[in-house]
Amino acid sequence: MTLSTSPARTAARGRRTGLATAIAAATLALTFGAVTSSASAADLSSGHVDYVSVAANGASALKLGTNYEDTAWVSSSTYTLKVPSTTGASGTGYILPETSAEAASRGVPFAGFSGDESLRSVGFVAGDTVAIKLDSVTFAPAAGVTGTGTVTVTQGGAAWYGAAGSSHTFTVTGTSDEAFHQHAKWVFSKAGTYTLKFSATGKGKSAGSTTYTVKAGV
Repeated sequence: MTLSTSPARTAARGRRTGLATAIAAATLALTFGAVTSSASAADLSSGHVDYVSVAANGASALKLGTNYEDTAWVSSSTYTLKVPSTTGASGTGYILPETSAEAASRGVPFAGFSGDESLRSVGFVAGDTVAIKLDSVTFAPAAGVTGTGTVTVTQGGAAWYGAAGSSHTFTVTGTSDEAFHQHAKWVFSKAGTYTLKFSATGKGKSAGSTTYTVKAGV
């Protein structure tokens, strides 16, 4: 499957379908060859994914989840990112590049962050901000790997995330479709399984710490 995303597709994101997590995962597993079953989640090895996506959770709270290929906004536990060691313009290693073209050439997911359009229905307008915080990083090394694995997320060389406690602020844009949508370069230093926990705050609303899983080289 192709991983590139056209400007038109990015600019005009469809409305979320609200499918249940299990139904969405099953449908994607049948539809996209890059999605394979794994214990309690589907492994994503390619494709466009807003891996950390913020949505409204009723009128007074937020929630964090994932949107793969703009099919449905689902729980973060629906998918696990698979990151093999590859080589490209961004270097060699367990890397998810910040451009769709390089992600396609490497054969890895094009992973980013987004604000679901539901944020607009609870008062978010252009210029408002949402802060997404990396609460913690837990690393389980692959067989034969020693030491502690780290994750860094950057865009255009500017640091977004690294150590636990780091935070990045996203600005709501436009008046329709996704509230915000950005991609970044993810680098995982060692082979193993990374458990990342993110939380979010904006306009007096918040989403509690939510778990995301990345398998680098495993």
